[in-house]
Amino acid sequence: MLAAARLMWPAPASVLVEGPGAVGTTGPGRRLEFLLVPSAANPRLVVPAGPPAASARVASSATAPGSVRAGARTAALALGLRSGAAARMLRDRLVVDLPEGAAALDAHLGDVVGRQVLVGFRVGPPRANRKPVLQLVTPHGELVGYAKLGVNALTDMLVAAESAALTRLGHADLGEVRIPALLHSGTWQGHPLVVQSALPVRRGGRGRAAAERTTRAMISVASAGGLSRRVVAELPWWQRTAEVVAALPDTDAGHRLAEVGRSLHAYAEHVVMTAGSWHGDWNPGNCAVLADEVLVWDWERFESGVPVGFDALHLSLHGAIGAGVDPLAAAGRLISDAPALLAPFEVGPDARLHPLTSSSLPSA
Repeated sequence: MLAAARLMWPAPASVLVEGPGAVGTTGPGRRLEFLLVPSAANPRLVVPAGPPAASARVASSATAPGSVRAGARTAALALGLRSGAAARMLRDRLVVDLPEGAAALDAHLGDVVGRQVLVGFRVGPPRANRKPVLQLVTPHGELVGYAKLGVNALTDMLVAAESAALTRLGHADLGEVRIPALLHSGTWQGHPLVVQSALPVRRGGRGRAAAERTTRAMISVASAGGLSRRVVAELPWWQRTAEVVAALPDTDAGHRLAEVGRSLHAYAEHVVMTAGSWHGDWNPGNCAVLADEVLVWDWERFESGVPVGFDALHLSLHGAIGAGVDPLAAAGRLISDAPALLAPFEVGPDARLHPLTSSSLPSA
């Protein structure tokens, strides 16, 4: 959290975690205070300490709606921030003291969108692609958009890729699919910065009708850049995947995956599939089926030249794991379910699945 904050407000700014009532610098400049939810020891959300309407809006827009219980917790936190009660209970602060003339990402973002904004951000678990994803809100609590900032080589690549994807798809006919509009693409402190509009995200529909509309949305995305018949082994996606598998660590799991890769090599050399585009990370947290449109966000892994239907497989696997299914069992079930999942994409009889079984998969 502190490393990300110090990238947003670099030296000579001072970025510290302090208790309530701490005294900052008295020289010219400005002071920003953020509430750490639930605490400095376990920060999950960084919320501007005021005004209350802005704090509440950041809390309510930090994540997409999930379960009913999670939605209730989010609503309770937002209500507490709006009333001022939560601010009195949350004692730890992230404090930024900005000397006059110091670089500040919040001010830069305000210039980009043409209005004063405050920022807040969620603190996710440690992972390779963790990066600041900021909510931009006005002092009156209007959500203006989201900003993503790269922090290293991997996240720089992902942020730049999302900018390119939103640029490309902004002119495509995606049917019911609605994506964020690209508001700005630039850099901050040498790292890519992208600002995109906020979608009207809320808990979407469930059930068979929603699943069918989601599949149609995936077909629209798959067709966005055109379709072509390609030998699988000639696809850059396949070649890159083979290289990743070959570079896996010298472990039992790595060896088993390498065996699977070798068994698929001859298959990939002669099988022709329909290649198109995919979102790349179509999971339950990145989409919502509303009455008149399907919202889809987080396009940083969008790619063309992949076998059509991959989004359906990806969503099925993530949905099962999110529902508590053991990952290995979920992968085995996916192999059985794949023909039905791929049927709407009309992949063709020559693209039948390689006869893998769950016994071919590496053990956990």
